[in-house]
Amino acid sequence: MKQAKWLLMALLLSALPAGGEVTIEAPGGEDDLLNNLRAHLGLQSEPCDAPEWRVERLFRRAEKELDPALRALGYYQAKVTKSLDRSGECWLAAFTIELGKRVTVRSRNVVVRGEALSDKQFQPLLSGLPLAEGDPLDHGRYEEIKRRLSDFALERGYFDFKLTRKELRVDPAEAAADINIEGESGPRYRFGELHLSEQPLNEEFIRRLAKIREGDPYDARELTALNRNLSDAGYFQQVEVNPRRDEAENGEVPVDLLLEAAKRHAWRAGVGFATDTGPRMSLGYENRYVNRRGHRFESELRLSQIEPGLTADYIIPGEDPHRENYSLGARLLHEESDSVYSDSATLVAKQTLKSKNWTQTRFIELLYEQSEVGSDKVDATLLMPGISFERIRTDNPLRTRKGYRLSMEARAAYEGLISTSSFVQLRANAKGIYRFGEGGRIVARAEAGTTLGDNIGNLPGSLRFFAGGDNSVRGYEYKSLGPENENGDPLGGRHLFAGSLAYEHPIIADDWWLAAFVDAGNAVDTNSIQLKHAYGIGARWYSPIGRLRLDLAFPSDTDADEWRLHFGLGADL
Repeated sequence: MKQAKWLLMALLLSALPAGGEVTIEAPGGEDDLLNNLRAHLGLQSEPCDAPEWRVERLFRRAEKELDPALRALGYYQAKVTKSLDRSGECWLAAFTIELGKRVTVRSRNVVVRGEALSDKQFQPLLSGLPLAEGDPLDHGRYEEIKRRLSDFALERGYFDFKLTRKELRVDPAEAAADINIEGESGPRYRFGELHLSEQPLNEEFIRRLAKIREGDPYDARELTALNRNLSDAGYFQQVEVNPRRDEAENGEVPVDLLLEAAKRHAWRAGVGFATDTGPRMSLGYENRYVNRRGHRFESELRLSQIEPGLTADYIIPGEDPHRENYSLGARLLHEESDSVYSDSATLVAKQTLKSKNWTQTRFIELLYEQSEVGSDKVDATLLMPGISFERIRTDNPLRTRKGYRLSMEARAAYEGLISTSSFVQLRANAKGIYRFGEGGRIVARAEAGTTLGDNIGNLPGSLRFFAGGDNSVRGYEYKSLGPENENGDPLGGRHLFAGSLAYEHPIIADDWWLAAFVDAGNAVDTNSIQLKHAYGIGARWYSPIGRLRLDLAFPSDTDADEWRLHFGLGADL
């Protein structure tokens, strides 16, 4: 079938008449000029068997067709030499063009009167207009000046804008051009009344989500941001923003918000596998509309061999729902690894604040945990206020070429205030990715932590530091590195440092990669850190369900293991 298809295509192509040959030479001309000349030349599309009279007619009028193409790019003194040869099997037309001196811009005056003069965005627009004095003349860029002014007026709400003068004067003898453009902006319109479609949230909350107010100066970018704000809020399945400019009155443009509510109840399920946790499953539930004020409820059940748990959060939007929210949460967690056996229950209240660069979370957490870590059995109650900061910058969260993630957290407890011990704990994490063009990339990460207090033995397993595992020092078992008791069981440390450096290189398209890495780190109780090291190779696959990672790691201490396999699934950052 495929051979027949290609044969048929070959026959059809052979049946088409061959085109005549046209050559155009313009020494000193750029590709844009040659392409423009060919686009204007009617003879270019004529076949070999075209009637002689037609070829002759098109050949005679070639100068008239080429002249506007030359002038469009500033060549007003060009001379065309041409020839037509019909002696061969097909006619041949040749054009040689002596371009002459190209016209440049002698002066450019762009003046707009009206309210736009006081617009903070207007001067940057003027500064960025094309065809400054001394630039080669390009009629397309002259039209671009007028288009940019009109687009600016439409975007910023100057709907009465008009160009009162549009003048391009060319002096071919001097090879100079003078540009004079004048306009009247008229008044800037404002946002008028917001008309909301029926949906399950009250109007006051929708207006807080919308972030534009009636009477604000009109800005089309604000409408784009409005659409994004409402779409990203999680309450709506579809958002449509329609400014009714044709119904503007008294300088105000009414805006329709057509909102299609998402389903009130949502369920999600997931499966995964990692060396640290083994196979795992999750089942999540969300109620998007607990009430008309935008309160939400989220919960998740996680099942795994190492860390099963149940979480629930009641979320209350702040005054600016995109930047602030409050939450009340509860956690039931169980951990059963070779290093830690624990059961914990947590109540936590949080305030989350998002700025341009950072996400800040202030919290107070009440933790009750029973844990066994080596020979230490701890029954702890801790009331811990704390604060955390996180910043993520990435060009693509799924396939990062350049990006980083930073996070820091501080928490504390005081024995005289409900808690069974006093301490201050600090944690910090960083990860960065940088790719070299279309080649490989460097991936680096670091983690550090410290606990200040009298006796770490009074702290439960969840607040002690361990190293080892998929996202720590590979080559060692999960949470196997740290101070040990007399039986060699890890007890967890007061301080932690772990770092990694890897190079990853694509081998098949951009989906399959090979990696080489070195890890180092440990958890200790003293100020002297004796680092454990590991090195290895790995493979990465950007599968339809996410980025899969498989690593073969060799530890520096081979008493327990000669090597270990590590497997994980997740985003780059």
